[in-house]
Amino acid sequence: MAASTMSYTPRIVMDQPLENLIRLQQLDGEIRQLRTSLEATPRRIRGIEAELAAHAKTISTLEQRQRDEEARRRRDESDLKDQQAKITKSRQQLNIVQNQAQATALEHQIAFAEQEIRRIEDGELESMERSDIIDRELLGACQQHASHAAYLESEKAAAARSTLLEQADLSKWQAERAALRPQIDEDRLEEYDRIAAAKGTALARARDQRCTGCQMGLRPQLWNQLRDGQSLKCESCGRILYVDNRREPQIETGRVGGASGTPNAHTA
Repeated sequence: MAASTMSYTPRIVMDQPLENLIRLQQLDGEIRQLRTSLEATPRRIRGIEAELAAHAKTISTLEQRQRDEEARRRRDESDLKDQQAKITKSRQQLNIVQNQAQATALEHQIAFAEQEIRRIEDGELESMERSDIIDRELLGACQQHASHAAYLESEKAAAARSTLLEQADLSKWQAERAALRPQIDEDRLEEYDRIAAAKGTALARARDQRCTGCQMGLRPQLWNQLRDGQSLKCESCGRILYVDNRREPQIETGRVGGASGTPNAHTA
């Protein structure tokens, strides 16, 4: 058996119809990516707007909680004055009571009022502590809201610029695609469309004796037929296979027949 030598000289030149199909698939991929990006941009902006609205809602909730605490302290102040007035009145009545029973009752009223005053004052202190916490949270929420609002405006401007560029690219690729499709044989174009609709892509490069579409290995005979320029499909995924002879290493032997005909692994 003749010794094997590695050469990068292509066996054949890729035919133009196949080149056209490969280019069509490239264009379809670019168009698909651009459409995905164009559709995603408004969703991303809406997501940022939703986050900004959530910050605004947090601020509104905190402001309402602060108003509630202020209202609670105003009620406490009113109740405190009422209890203080009761104590003053009860002490005045102590000076004119006629018997011990009345004096005892008034003393109980004074003690109860003093207890209520302590409870009210404790509540006011707790309310002021809650207000301090709310103030800190409110300050942080306002800062986040301002930062997010600035971020939103920046992203809107960037999105507007990128959308213009992507729309221009999309128009360019669509125009090239529209001009390219009539140059492809109708039967091959129909086959391409059918496989692409089912698999996402219709063509797959055969490399290192594998289909790069599904990563399944190819039989040696199929691999050699592909390298000789035949148009065949992957037996696993059904995609149209092609070998880029400009990038594949070549094995020169007496004749490919078995293991000696299998190309060494090569990363192009």
